[in-house]
Amino acid sequence: MNKVLTIIRKEYLERVRSKSFLIGTLLGPALMSMFVVLPVLLSNTGAENARTVGVVDGTGTVMARLEAGLAGQGRGNMTLVPYRADGGGLEAAVDALKKAVKDEELDAGLVIPPDFIATGQATFFSQSVSAMVMRDEVFRPQLDRILREERFTRAAVPDSLFNYLAASTSWSSFTINAEGEQQKQNEEATFIAAIALIMIIYIMVLMYGNHTLTAVIEEKSSRMVEVLLASVSPGNLMLGKVLGIGMAGLTQFGVWAVAFFVMSEQGVAVGGFSLDVHFLTPVILISFVMFFLLGFFLYATLYAGIGAMCNTVQDSQQFHGPLTMGLALPMLLLSLVLRAPDSTVSVVLSLVPLFSPVLMFMRVCVETPPLWQILTSWVLMAVSIWLAARLAGKLFRMGILMYGGSPTWAGLVRVLRS
Repeated sequence: MNKVLTIIRKEYLERVRSKSFLIGTLLGPALMSMFVVLPVLLSNTGAENARTVGVVDGTGTVMARLEAGLAGQGRGNMTLVPYRADGGGLEAAVDALKKAVKDEELDAGLVIPPDFIATGQATFFSQSVSAMVMRDEVFRPQLDRILREERFTRAAVPDSLFNYLAASTSWSSFTINAEGEQQKQNEEATFIAAIALIMIIYIMVLMYGNHTLTAVIEEKSSRMVEVLLASVSPGNLMLGKVLGIGMAGLTQFGVWAVAFFVMSEQGVAVGGFSLDVHFLTPVILISFVMFFLLGFFLYATLYAGIGAMCNTVQDSQQFHGPLTMGLALPMLLLSLVLRAPDSTVSVVLSLVPLFSPVLMFMRVCVETPPLWQILTSWVLMAVSIWLAARLAGKLFRMGILMYGGSPTWAGLVRVLRS
């Protein structure tokens, strides 16, 4: 046992004293906030490139109302250029508009026919598929509004009735806590906090799992492992490495957590988002620690076993990809779980041990699932860790002193079956 503790201490101190650990601890939250907070801030500021759109207005009245609507919406980056139907008629104006779009003098073109109010038809020209976003998010809502207003006016609908029918809903969102009390909810801040925690699990499990892989390969290639195995068994060596590196990752998260709580108490805000610890309920905090630890030990044991079979980092690349997909694939499935966290598909996927650190924790953050589902995911991950440790231990014992050719999938299967 003392030998295992010595290995744990060595691996732990080796990482927390490194410059990369210090830099990662200081810059890690800033880098993760760039992936989570920055896109939201940019979308809220409407920081888009300036667009020039040519307009053929066959009605003679819609373009002016369209410009006013865009100005009221804060679309100052949108410039409308009129293409009048004088002289050559409407067809000549449309031809000139299409030529300007083709020659990239305009980003897009919009044709509003004379019978627009009666038919509701409009034509949009562009060279880029991305311009369709501008059509659907900018012009479609404005033209729909103008169409409704003009039809109500022609039908002589009283202004009072129009205002009544055109009214929109004003929302107030609250959460109900365990005591049955309502609390004001900030959905945007809650969502950002949930994504930030998931990114921490994803990045740290992947990063420290990879540290385990490289640590084993480095000691094997330097023949240091031969000295270590003279006084400790392969199983204890693998256990010490995994626990030591895992404690380093937990230390890094602990530093971030303390800094977060201190800044929250001081009322610090980033880009208008206040750092509020009320989102971190006991269930979320406990789940985060459990999913980080279980996820790390599951992947780290697999990485350690594979590292023992490889002589260089390049040899491990063929095995590294499939393991990485175990964490990358659930990141792609986040939107599915977010839309329907209690659906059968979401429940089944979140119980898959390789996916649970991301998907089950996402469910805990957005809509806490029944306790039995959370506990079941922990049990399944614990069983998977036990099975992975047995397989990785076998790879470690058989491969740690193997040198020579590059390992293959067939060779790995032979070792497991022997």
